[in-house]
Amino acid sequence: IVFGDWSSDVCSSDLSPSWTRRQFPADATRLSTEQDRAIVSLLSPERLIEISYQFLVFDGGIKKIARYQQYFAVKATLERVASLNAKGERSGGVIWHTTGSGKSLTMVMLAKALSLHPNISNPRVILVTDRINLDAQIYGTFKNCGKEVVQAESGKHLIRLVRSEKDEIIATVIDKFETVADEYVRDSNDNVFVLVDESHRSQYGMIHNKMRKVFTKACYIGFTGTPLTKGEKSTALKFGSFIHKYPMRQ
Repeated sequence: IVFGDWSSDVCSSDLSPSWTRRQFPADATRLSTEQDRAIVSLLSPERLIEISYQFLVFDGGIKKIARYQQYFAVKATLERVASLNAKGERSGGVIWHTTGSGKSLTMVMLAKALSLHPNISNPRVILVTDRINLDAQIYGTFKNCGKEVVQAESGKHLIRLVRSEKDEIIATVIDKFETVADEYVRDSNDNVFVLVDESHRSQYGMIHNKMRKVFTKACYIGFTGTPLTKGEKSTALKFGSFIHKYPMRQ
């Protein structure tokens, strides 16, 4: 069984830092191993209960449990967005997870975690992509996981969805915000969370600015496997600092 690094210090744990120096009573010559650390980290009662309650989804009827990078990314995001900053907004940022690490399911788990957090009242999640096929993929993932998500069919449709308060999760292609912004539709709710997939692309021009004009106090969180780091096209500068990293080397 490959546990991964569940012993990360990104979130709190009851584990003592002296675990590496402990010896097993049955064998006084045996010291703890990395595998022992992973097992204890993953299967501590508090963490196991938390994973069962908050980090388990059914994707098309298939039970899926968060991998360690998904767990720590969601935990780190909640720590950042739970309170308002000095501007009266929730600070955003970037989740840098390498291609194939399950970013779509991370978004599902984050949406679930936001809805369960006591400091966030009636959160709205806006799923933004820059391509039709990605829009369909993320919409399908949320649908398969039993989430009530509505896909914007046009700019006019997106206007109606933004103005309505009944739709908690909206999926859209970013180009549709041009129509919404030009109609002077504004939402100043600080409990709106805009999750932008492939956030290293199509986020440095006027369309991104128009999206921010629509959701004036939203929390913007970018997801990418290949963030840009130079000049004006810096993914971290556009969304805020990195929230969690899971690059290829990890």
